[in-house]
Amino acid sequence: MVDFQSREPRTETEDEPEEEPAEEPEADSESEEKQTEQSATAAEAEDGLAYAVVTVTAERSMAEDTQGDAVVEVLEDAGETVTTRDLIQPSYDGIQSTLTTLAERRDVDAVITIGGTGVEPDDVTVDAADRLYDKRLPGFGELFRRLAHDQHGTAVVGTRTTAGIVDGAPIFSVPGTIDGAILATEDIIIPEAPSLVADAAMQDAGADHS
Repeated sequence: MVDFQSREPRTETEDEPEEEPAEEPEADSESEEKQTEQSATAAEAEDGLAYAVVTVTAERSMAEDTQGDAVVEVLEDAGETVTTRDLIQPSYDGIQSTLTTLAERRDVDAVITIGGTGVEPDDVTVDAADRLYDKRLPGFGELFRRLAHDQHGTAVVGTRTTAGIVDGAPIFSVPGTIDGAILATEDIIIPEAPSLVADAAMQDAGADHS
């Protein structure tokens, strides 16, 4: 192994002319622009996503919405931003109107709805959202039920937890139980939402230019 610290420094002689410094290559403007865009994208990723959290229930007020509180806490602990928080009645038209408005907002990257994913008469969140989807994400519900099976066994067949894309924004419909809402948010939404948001935004931009 060569010991670089023990080597004598080279001394200049009169017979050995100084080397002229090499000319620096001209900056490639396209390359610089690309690096700038990549840096901006990386910075945005570090800042996290902006979420809208919507609880769908007729049984409690915002002050009593412990399920919504739990989801907001999980998101903020992960470094995400909650742009808006709502509590609405389980009305088909009301849910559709709320989701459409939130999906169009530029300060909302993704939406999480809490409640209305079961089979009771007023569980209409999934039905209302389904009619809005540009693309469905069946894997979200499939994965949630597989993870929830460890806690609740075959009772998971009664949850219709699902997700889809509306106007370039992922909409995640999670159960109205605290443990179910936390499981979906912590184990699936937070890890996967960034790539879903990025991919959906690219497709949405392509549709605008077509």
